[in-house]
Amino acid sequence: MNNVFNQFKKEIVKVDLVGKSDFRGTLIESNDEIIVLFDGDDFVYIPMNHVDNISVVQDEMDTIQRPSILPTYLNGNDEKVLTFDEMLNLAKGFYTEIYFANRQPIHGIIYNVMSDYFIFHSPIYKTLYISKQHLKWLIPFLDQQRPFDLTDEELKYSSKTKFEASFERQIEMMKNKLVVFNLGEQSQHIGKLVNMYNKMIEIRTAHGNSVLLNLEHIKSIHEV
Repeated sequence: MNNVFNQFKKEIVKVDLVGKSDFRGTLIESNDEIIVLFDGDDFVYIPMNHVDNISVVQDEMDTIQRPSILPTYLNGNDEKVLTFDEMLNLAKGFYTEIYFANRQPIHGIIYNVMSDYFIFHSPIYKTLYISKQHLKWLIPFLDQQRPFDLTDEELKYSSKTKFEASFERQIEMMKNKLVVFNLGEQSQHIGKLVNMYNKMIEIRTAHGNSVLLNLEHIKSIHEV
């Protein structure tokens, strides 16, 4: 753990995220890339680039206990630094809750991790390609509880799709497909992907209008 966070270790803290979300919990680990909290029920993994501020909660010192079992990557070793990519790779194949768009978390399995995005299988949205820079938090399901009480067979996922190395290239490969960006946060996020011009993505809406979307603000894409 970096020295700047030593004063907060094992304390109950409030973490405010950019976008008016917040978490409270025992600070388990933090570094330049991620912060790990235990909120009394779950371990919450938060990329540091979405953290606005961290403060000790003075009035809740007895309400959230330190977990009896720590995540296996810690092993009681304070020198271990968990990177953002390691967090994603450790979560591969496990049922998780993630949040990145549309004011609601989604649930499923991280299938693969690429250079600047990852592939997530959701029982609701199916195959999602999600930009790493927009992931705001990740919560593994305890004891591998299954989303929506589905069976392993119902949640089973395999893909013969060739995943491109970069998020931009993956989007380019979906040209002429009917797609949804950012879980359909806005009406112009749904349409036929027509072309890409450098960092601008052209889609055709239901009414035949052309809309240009900035790649930097694309959080996810999935095919309809």
